[in-house]
Amino acid sequence: MKNGFKRGITIFLALVMIVGLMACGKKGDDAGNGGTTSSDGGSKSGGYVKLVLWGNGSADTADCEAVAEAVSKITREKIGCEIQLVRGQDAEQIQLALTTGEPIDLLCYNNISGQFNTVVNNNWAYPLDELLDKFGQGAKAFINPNDLDACRYNGVLYALPNQKDTSRAAGFAMRKDICDALGITVPEYGTYDQMHDILVKVHAAYPDMYPLVPTWANGGMQTTLPADPLGDSLGVLEDCRESSTTVVNQAETKSFQDLCYMMWQWNQEGLIMPDATTTTENALLSSNGFAMYENWKPGKELEVYKGNGKEVYFMKIHGPIKHTAIPNGNSWIIPYCSKHPEEAMKMWNLMYTDPEISNLLINGIEGKHWVYANDAHTMIKSPEGVDPNASGYSSMDWAWPNQQITPVWEGAEDPDLWKKLNEFNNSGVASPAMGFIWDSSSVMNQVTACNNVASEYRTALSWGAIDPAENLPKYIQALKDAGIDDIIAEKQKQLNEFLAKKK
Repeated sequence: MKNGFKRGITIFLALVMIVGLMACGKKGDDAGNGGTTSSDGGSKSGGYVKLVLWGNGSADTADCEAVAEAVSKITREKIGCEIQLVRGQDAEQIQLALTTGEPIDLLCYNNISGQFNTVVNNNWAYPLDELLDKFGQGAKAFINPNDLDACRYNGVLYALPNQKDTSRAAGFAMRKDICDALGITVPEYGTYDQMHDILVKVHAAYPDMYPLVPTWANGGMQTTLPADPLGDSLGVLEDCRESSTTVVNQAETKSFQDLCYMMWQWNQEGLIMPDATTTTENALLSSNGFAMYENWKPGKELEVYKGNGKEVYFMKIHGPIKHTAIPNGNSWIIPYCSKHPEEAMKMWNLMYTDPEISNLLINGIEGKHWVYANDAHTMIKSPEGVDPNASGYSSMDWAWPNQQITPVWEGAEDPDLWKKLNEFNNSGVASPAMGFIWDSSSVMNQVTACNNVASEYRTALSWGAIDPAENLPKYIQALKDAGIDDIIAEKQKQLNEFLAKKK
């Protein structure tokens, strides 16, 4: 999408925000004081409340309708509701729907830039404390209290964390077929120097292959830097594994600058896809790419396989960490314009507690999208002749409320996956800022200006597309001119106040 169009969308969204707030009301109004009375409005069918769910990831309309009907057969009896399931919306479609007050009852906000911070600061989420206590006790029993607190803003709960990875390791994913062909042994933990040697070997053996490609389009990168972004990466904790709570400009940190110089060197050696920052392709390992930056958790190998169609080895640069963007990332909200918040919470509770509903929403229809792989019904696989990457219903278990009550996929996933995932989550080194939510409203002009600067420099520097010796000073000065120091001062003030209250 061209930059001019994006700017036009941004301006348009700002204008329609007023309409959205008028349609939805504001926090503190009678309609939004935390009460749980469902509106009498909204669609009903045969006496059943129709709940509109917007999930993440692509799926064919016909497949969504089939899954929605299978789920509705259960929910009509259990909670007097049926569902309409929508998937495949991009960030601009989601934001436009939220700002204009489109009636959506449950929504996964993974695609929204800034995610939880953006959702809360724009008044898009319904307050959940009373709803959760009345209609979500089953869900509450699954959720780690610390992860739940990370979904609060000024003490008010606005999201529920998915039962996914709440810790995160990071490193590189590499195609198994290429590694095996070249006799490359991939260590569980390694260094950038080891990765460099692997990329050089692949480049020599396969000169037409791109040794290192983006994680997703337009230079998307799952960074290996262990920083806590503190909401928007404009002012970070440089290393969340350390005790320091000093907010810094990441562009000025040694870790970021070292990464830029390393990537510049790799780019000069031909180890990086030439158009890494501009490609519109996703799933680049599926074509002519060898390796990409990637987060790791138990089961990640199959997740990458589902997305790229290639088996991979992982080499981690650092072990599991927890920071402010992880527990509340990729989660769900009841949008403020939901016509049925009570019923939405009842449905959400079932998504956490009912294995059949969770499996339908995550994996689709038995016989069409999957079949059981063992008699104990603890593992599933693709039906014979069905390509799991082209089944019509993508299985993105991490983007749904509770993957841990569903069967695991045969092959790359371990039968004890959920046990191992919980152990991994509990092993993460936590940022000292866990639970902090950044309110950028008082420096919004500076945030907008700094984001514009970052969009010009950060991706290009991170992929070695421009010389850091020349451009890092320009980037730092442009951020200062745009007001980064004001942002850091305000963020530090809010973080200090948050930490003082935690004592």
